[in-house]
This record gives sequence, structure tokens and C-alpha cells, in this order.
Amino acid sequence: MLKRVYRLTKHGSFGFVYRKGENKASAAFSLFYVRSATFRIGFSVSNKLGKAVVRNKLKRRMRAVIEDMLPLPNYQMVLVAKHKATELDYQAIKNDIRGLFQRAKLTG
Repeated sequence: MLKRVYRLTKHGSFGFVYRKGENKASAAFSLFYVRSATFRIGFSVSNKLGKAVVRNKLKRRMRAVIEDMLPLPNYQMVLVAKHKATELDYQAIKNDIRGLFQRAKLTG
């Protein structure tokens, strides 16, 4: 489980990252990020992607991938799932997110 200290939770914090940050996208995810004093990440899965079971499963998988990637550099980030993400299994989600972070130059 991703520790609470690493989570971005407030609506205003999400808005700040969307407005001020840079973004990278893949077929299944979009990543918005802005430099910060500490690492924090939020996850966004729209109601349009499915019912609660589908959305929660996707968020659990996204959190698990990020937890495996820790430690990450000091940025505030928002990881947004697209419709394509609902069709992927865990390994494909992991590869997609890792590729997204590498393109954004946020990991080695």
C-alpha cells in the first residue's frame, strides 16, 4: 500500500499540477508533473471508464506500480487513466507506466 504521506489528495493540489505542470501521455495513461519539495502522487480514474469495481481495481494496480518504483524524485504528479488502461493486465500497466516515467525523465 502506498503510504499516505506520498499521496496527493486535495482538489486544489490536483488543479495546481494540471495548471502548472508538464505532461507526457501514452495510449493508456497521462502523467502530469511539477517540481516540488517532496514526492507526492495522485491518481485519477474517470467514471466513464467503468463501474466502481473496475475503477478501484485500476487504481490499486496503479498504486502498486508506483510503490514498486519508489524512491522517485521530488515532484508532485497526477497519473490519469485513459479508457485503454481498462483493457490491460498488471504487467502491461507496469510497462506502460514505467515507459511514461522514462520518457518524462523521472527515473533512470
